[in-house]
Amino acid sequence: MRSTKIGIVTVLFKSDSVIDGFIKSMNAQTFREFHILFVENDVANFHCEHEIRKGLTVPFTFVRNRDNAGVAAGNNQGIDFFLRDPSYTHILFLNNDIEVNPDFLQRQVDVLANHPEVDALAPKMFYYKPAEKVWYAGGKLSYLKGGCRHFGHNKRDRLTRDALYRVDYAPTCSLIVKSWPLRDSGIRMWEELFVYYDDTVFCHELTQAGIRIYFTPRIHLWHKISSSTGGAKSEFSRYFMTRNWLYWGIRRRNLAVLTSALALGGFHFLVRNKVEMRAMRDALQMTRSLPQT
Repeated sequence: MRSTKIGIVTVLFKSDSVIDGFIKSMNAQTFREFHILFVENDVANFHCEHEIRKGLTVPFTFVRNRDNAGVAAGNNQGIDFFLRDPSYTHILFLNNDIEVNPDFLQRQVDVLANHPEVDALAPKMFYYKPAEKVWYAGGKLSYLKGGCRHFGHNKRDRLTRDALYRVDYAPTCSLIVKSWPLRDSGIRMWEELFVYYDDTVFCHELTQAGIRIYFTPRIHLWHKISSSTGGAKSEFSRYFMTRNWLYWGIRRRNLAVLTSALALGGFHFLVRNKVEMRAMRDALQMTRSLPQT
């Protein structure tokens, strides 16, 4: 049987406050057959690179982009980087604003070895603070919302059985995917999205291609939510969440989203929400762009 080798891609942007925890988590892993690709989008900031080169004891490659290319493009860089080497059996999309136990990778390797039907696997995700509150415990794409739902969101942990659950959505803060389906399907993240909804669209395309995503509640991480984007109420987050929600709705011809957009557009105009108005206008002007390979 072919041994498991994981290529981890993590996209850096304003990661100064979280990089030390990520480095410690990766250094502590009991499973060692992995290589990390760091894609630095905070192009003028050298703090993370310094800390990585000083403190990381596992194999890695560091790439500094010329401009901030966004999360989707950074993850595509990782896909292409690891697919060039056929020895990598899996690609793990992993945020650097997370912390994990030393057996985090080994337990995923064990699940994947024992369950060949699993093409992609996501763990349970807790908030970093408070650590016992769930952020993601499985998920589902929602046509009516034009996005996704997190199961167990903002609730205490109740799902602890040693079981696998088939899902059609998992955030790419931690999603390990077999390499060959990505190679065969050619699926990549939509780079024009830049940030937000990139994982929603990615999971939609994976499931449409028959790639089976599962969630396991027995493996977990702690997620420092929105550490690089200023939180859900920041103008940055409001803009990209609104723009990409409408853009994907247009691309899918989602009548629920288009109907909601008409009502929301009127509301934002009346209350002068300039960020959302600009985001909706820009969504109407966006065109589909293909990643550079």
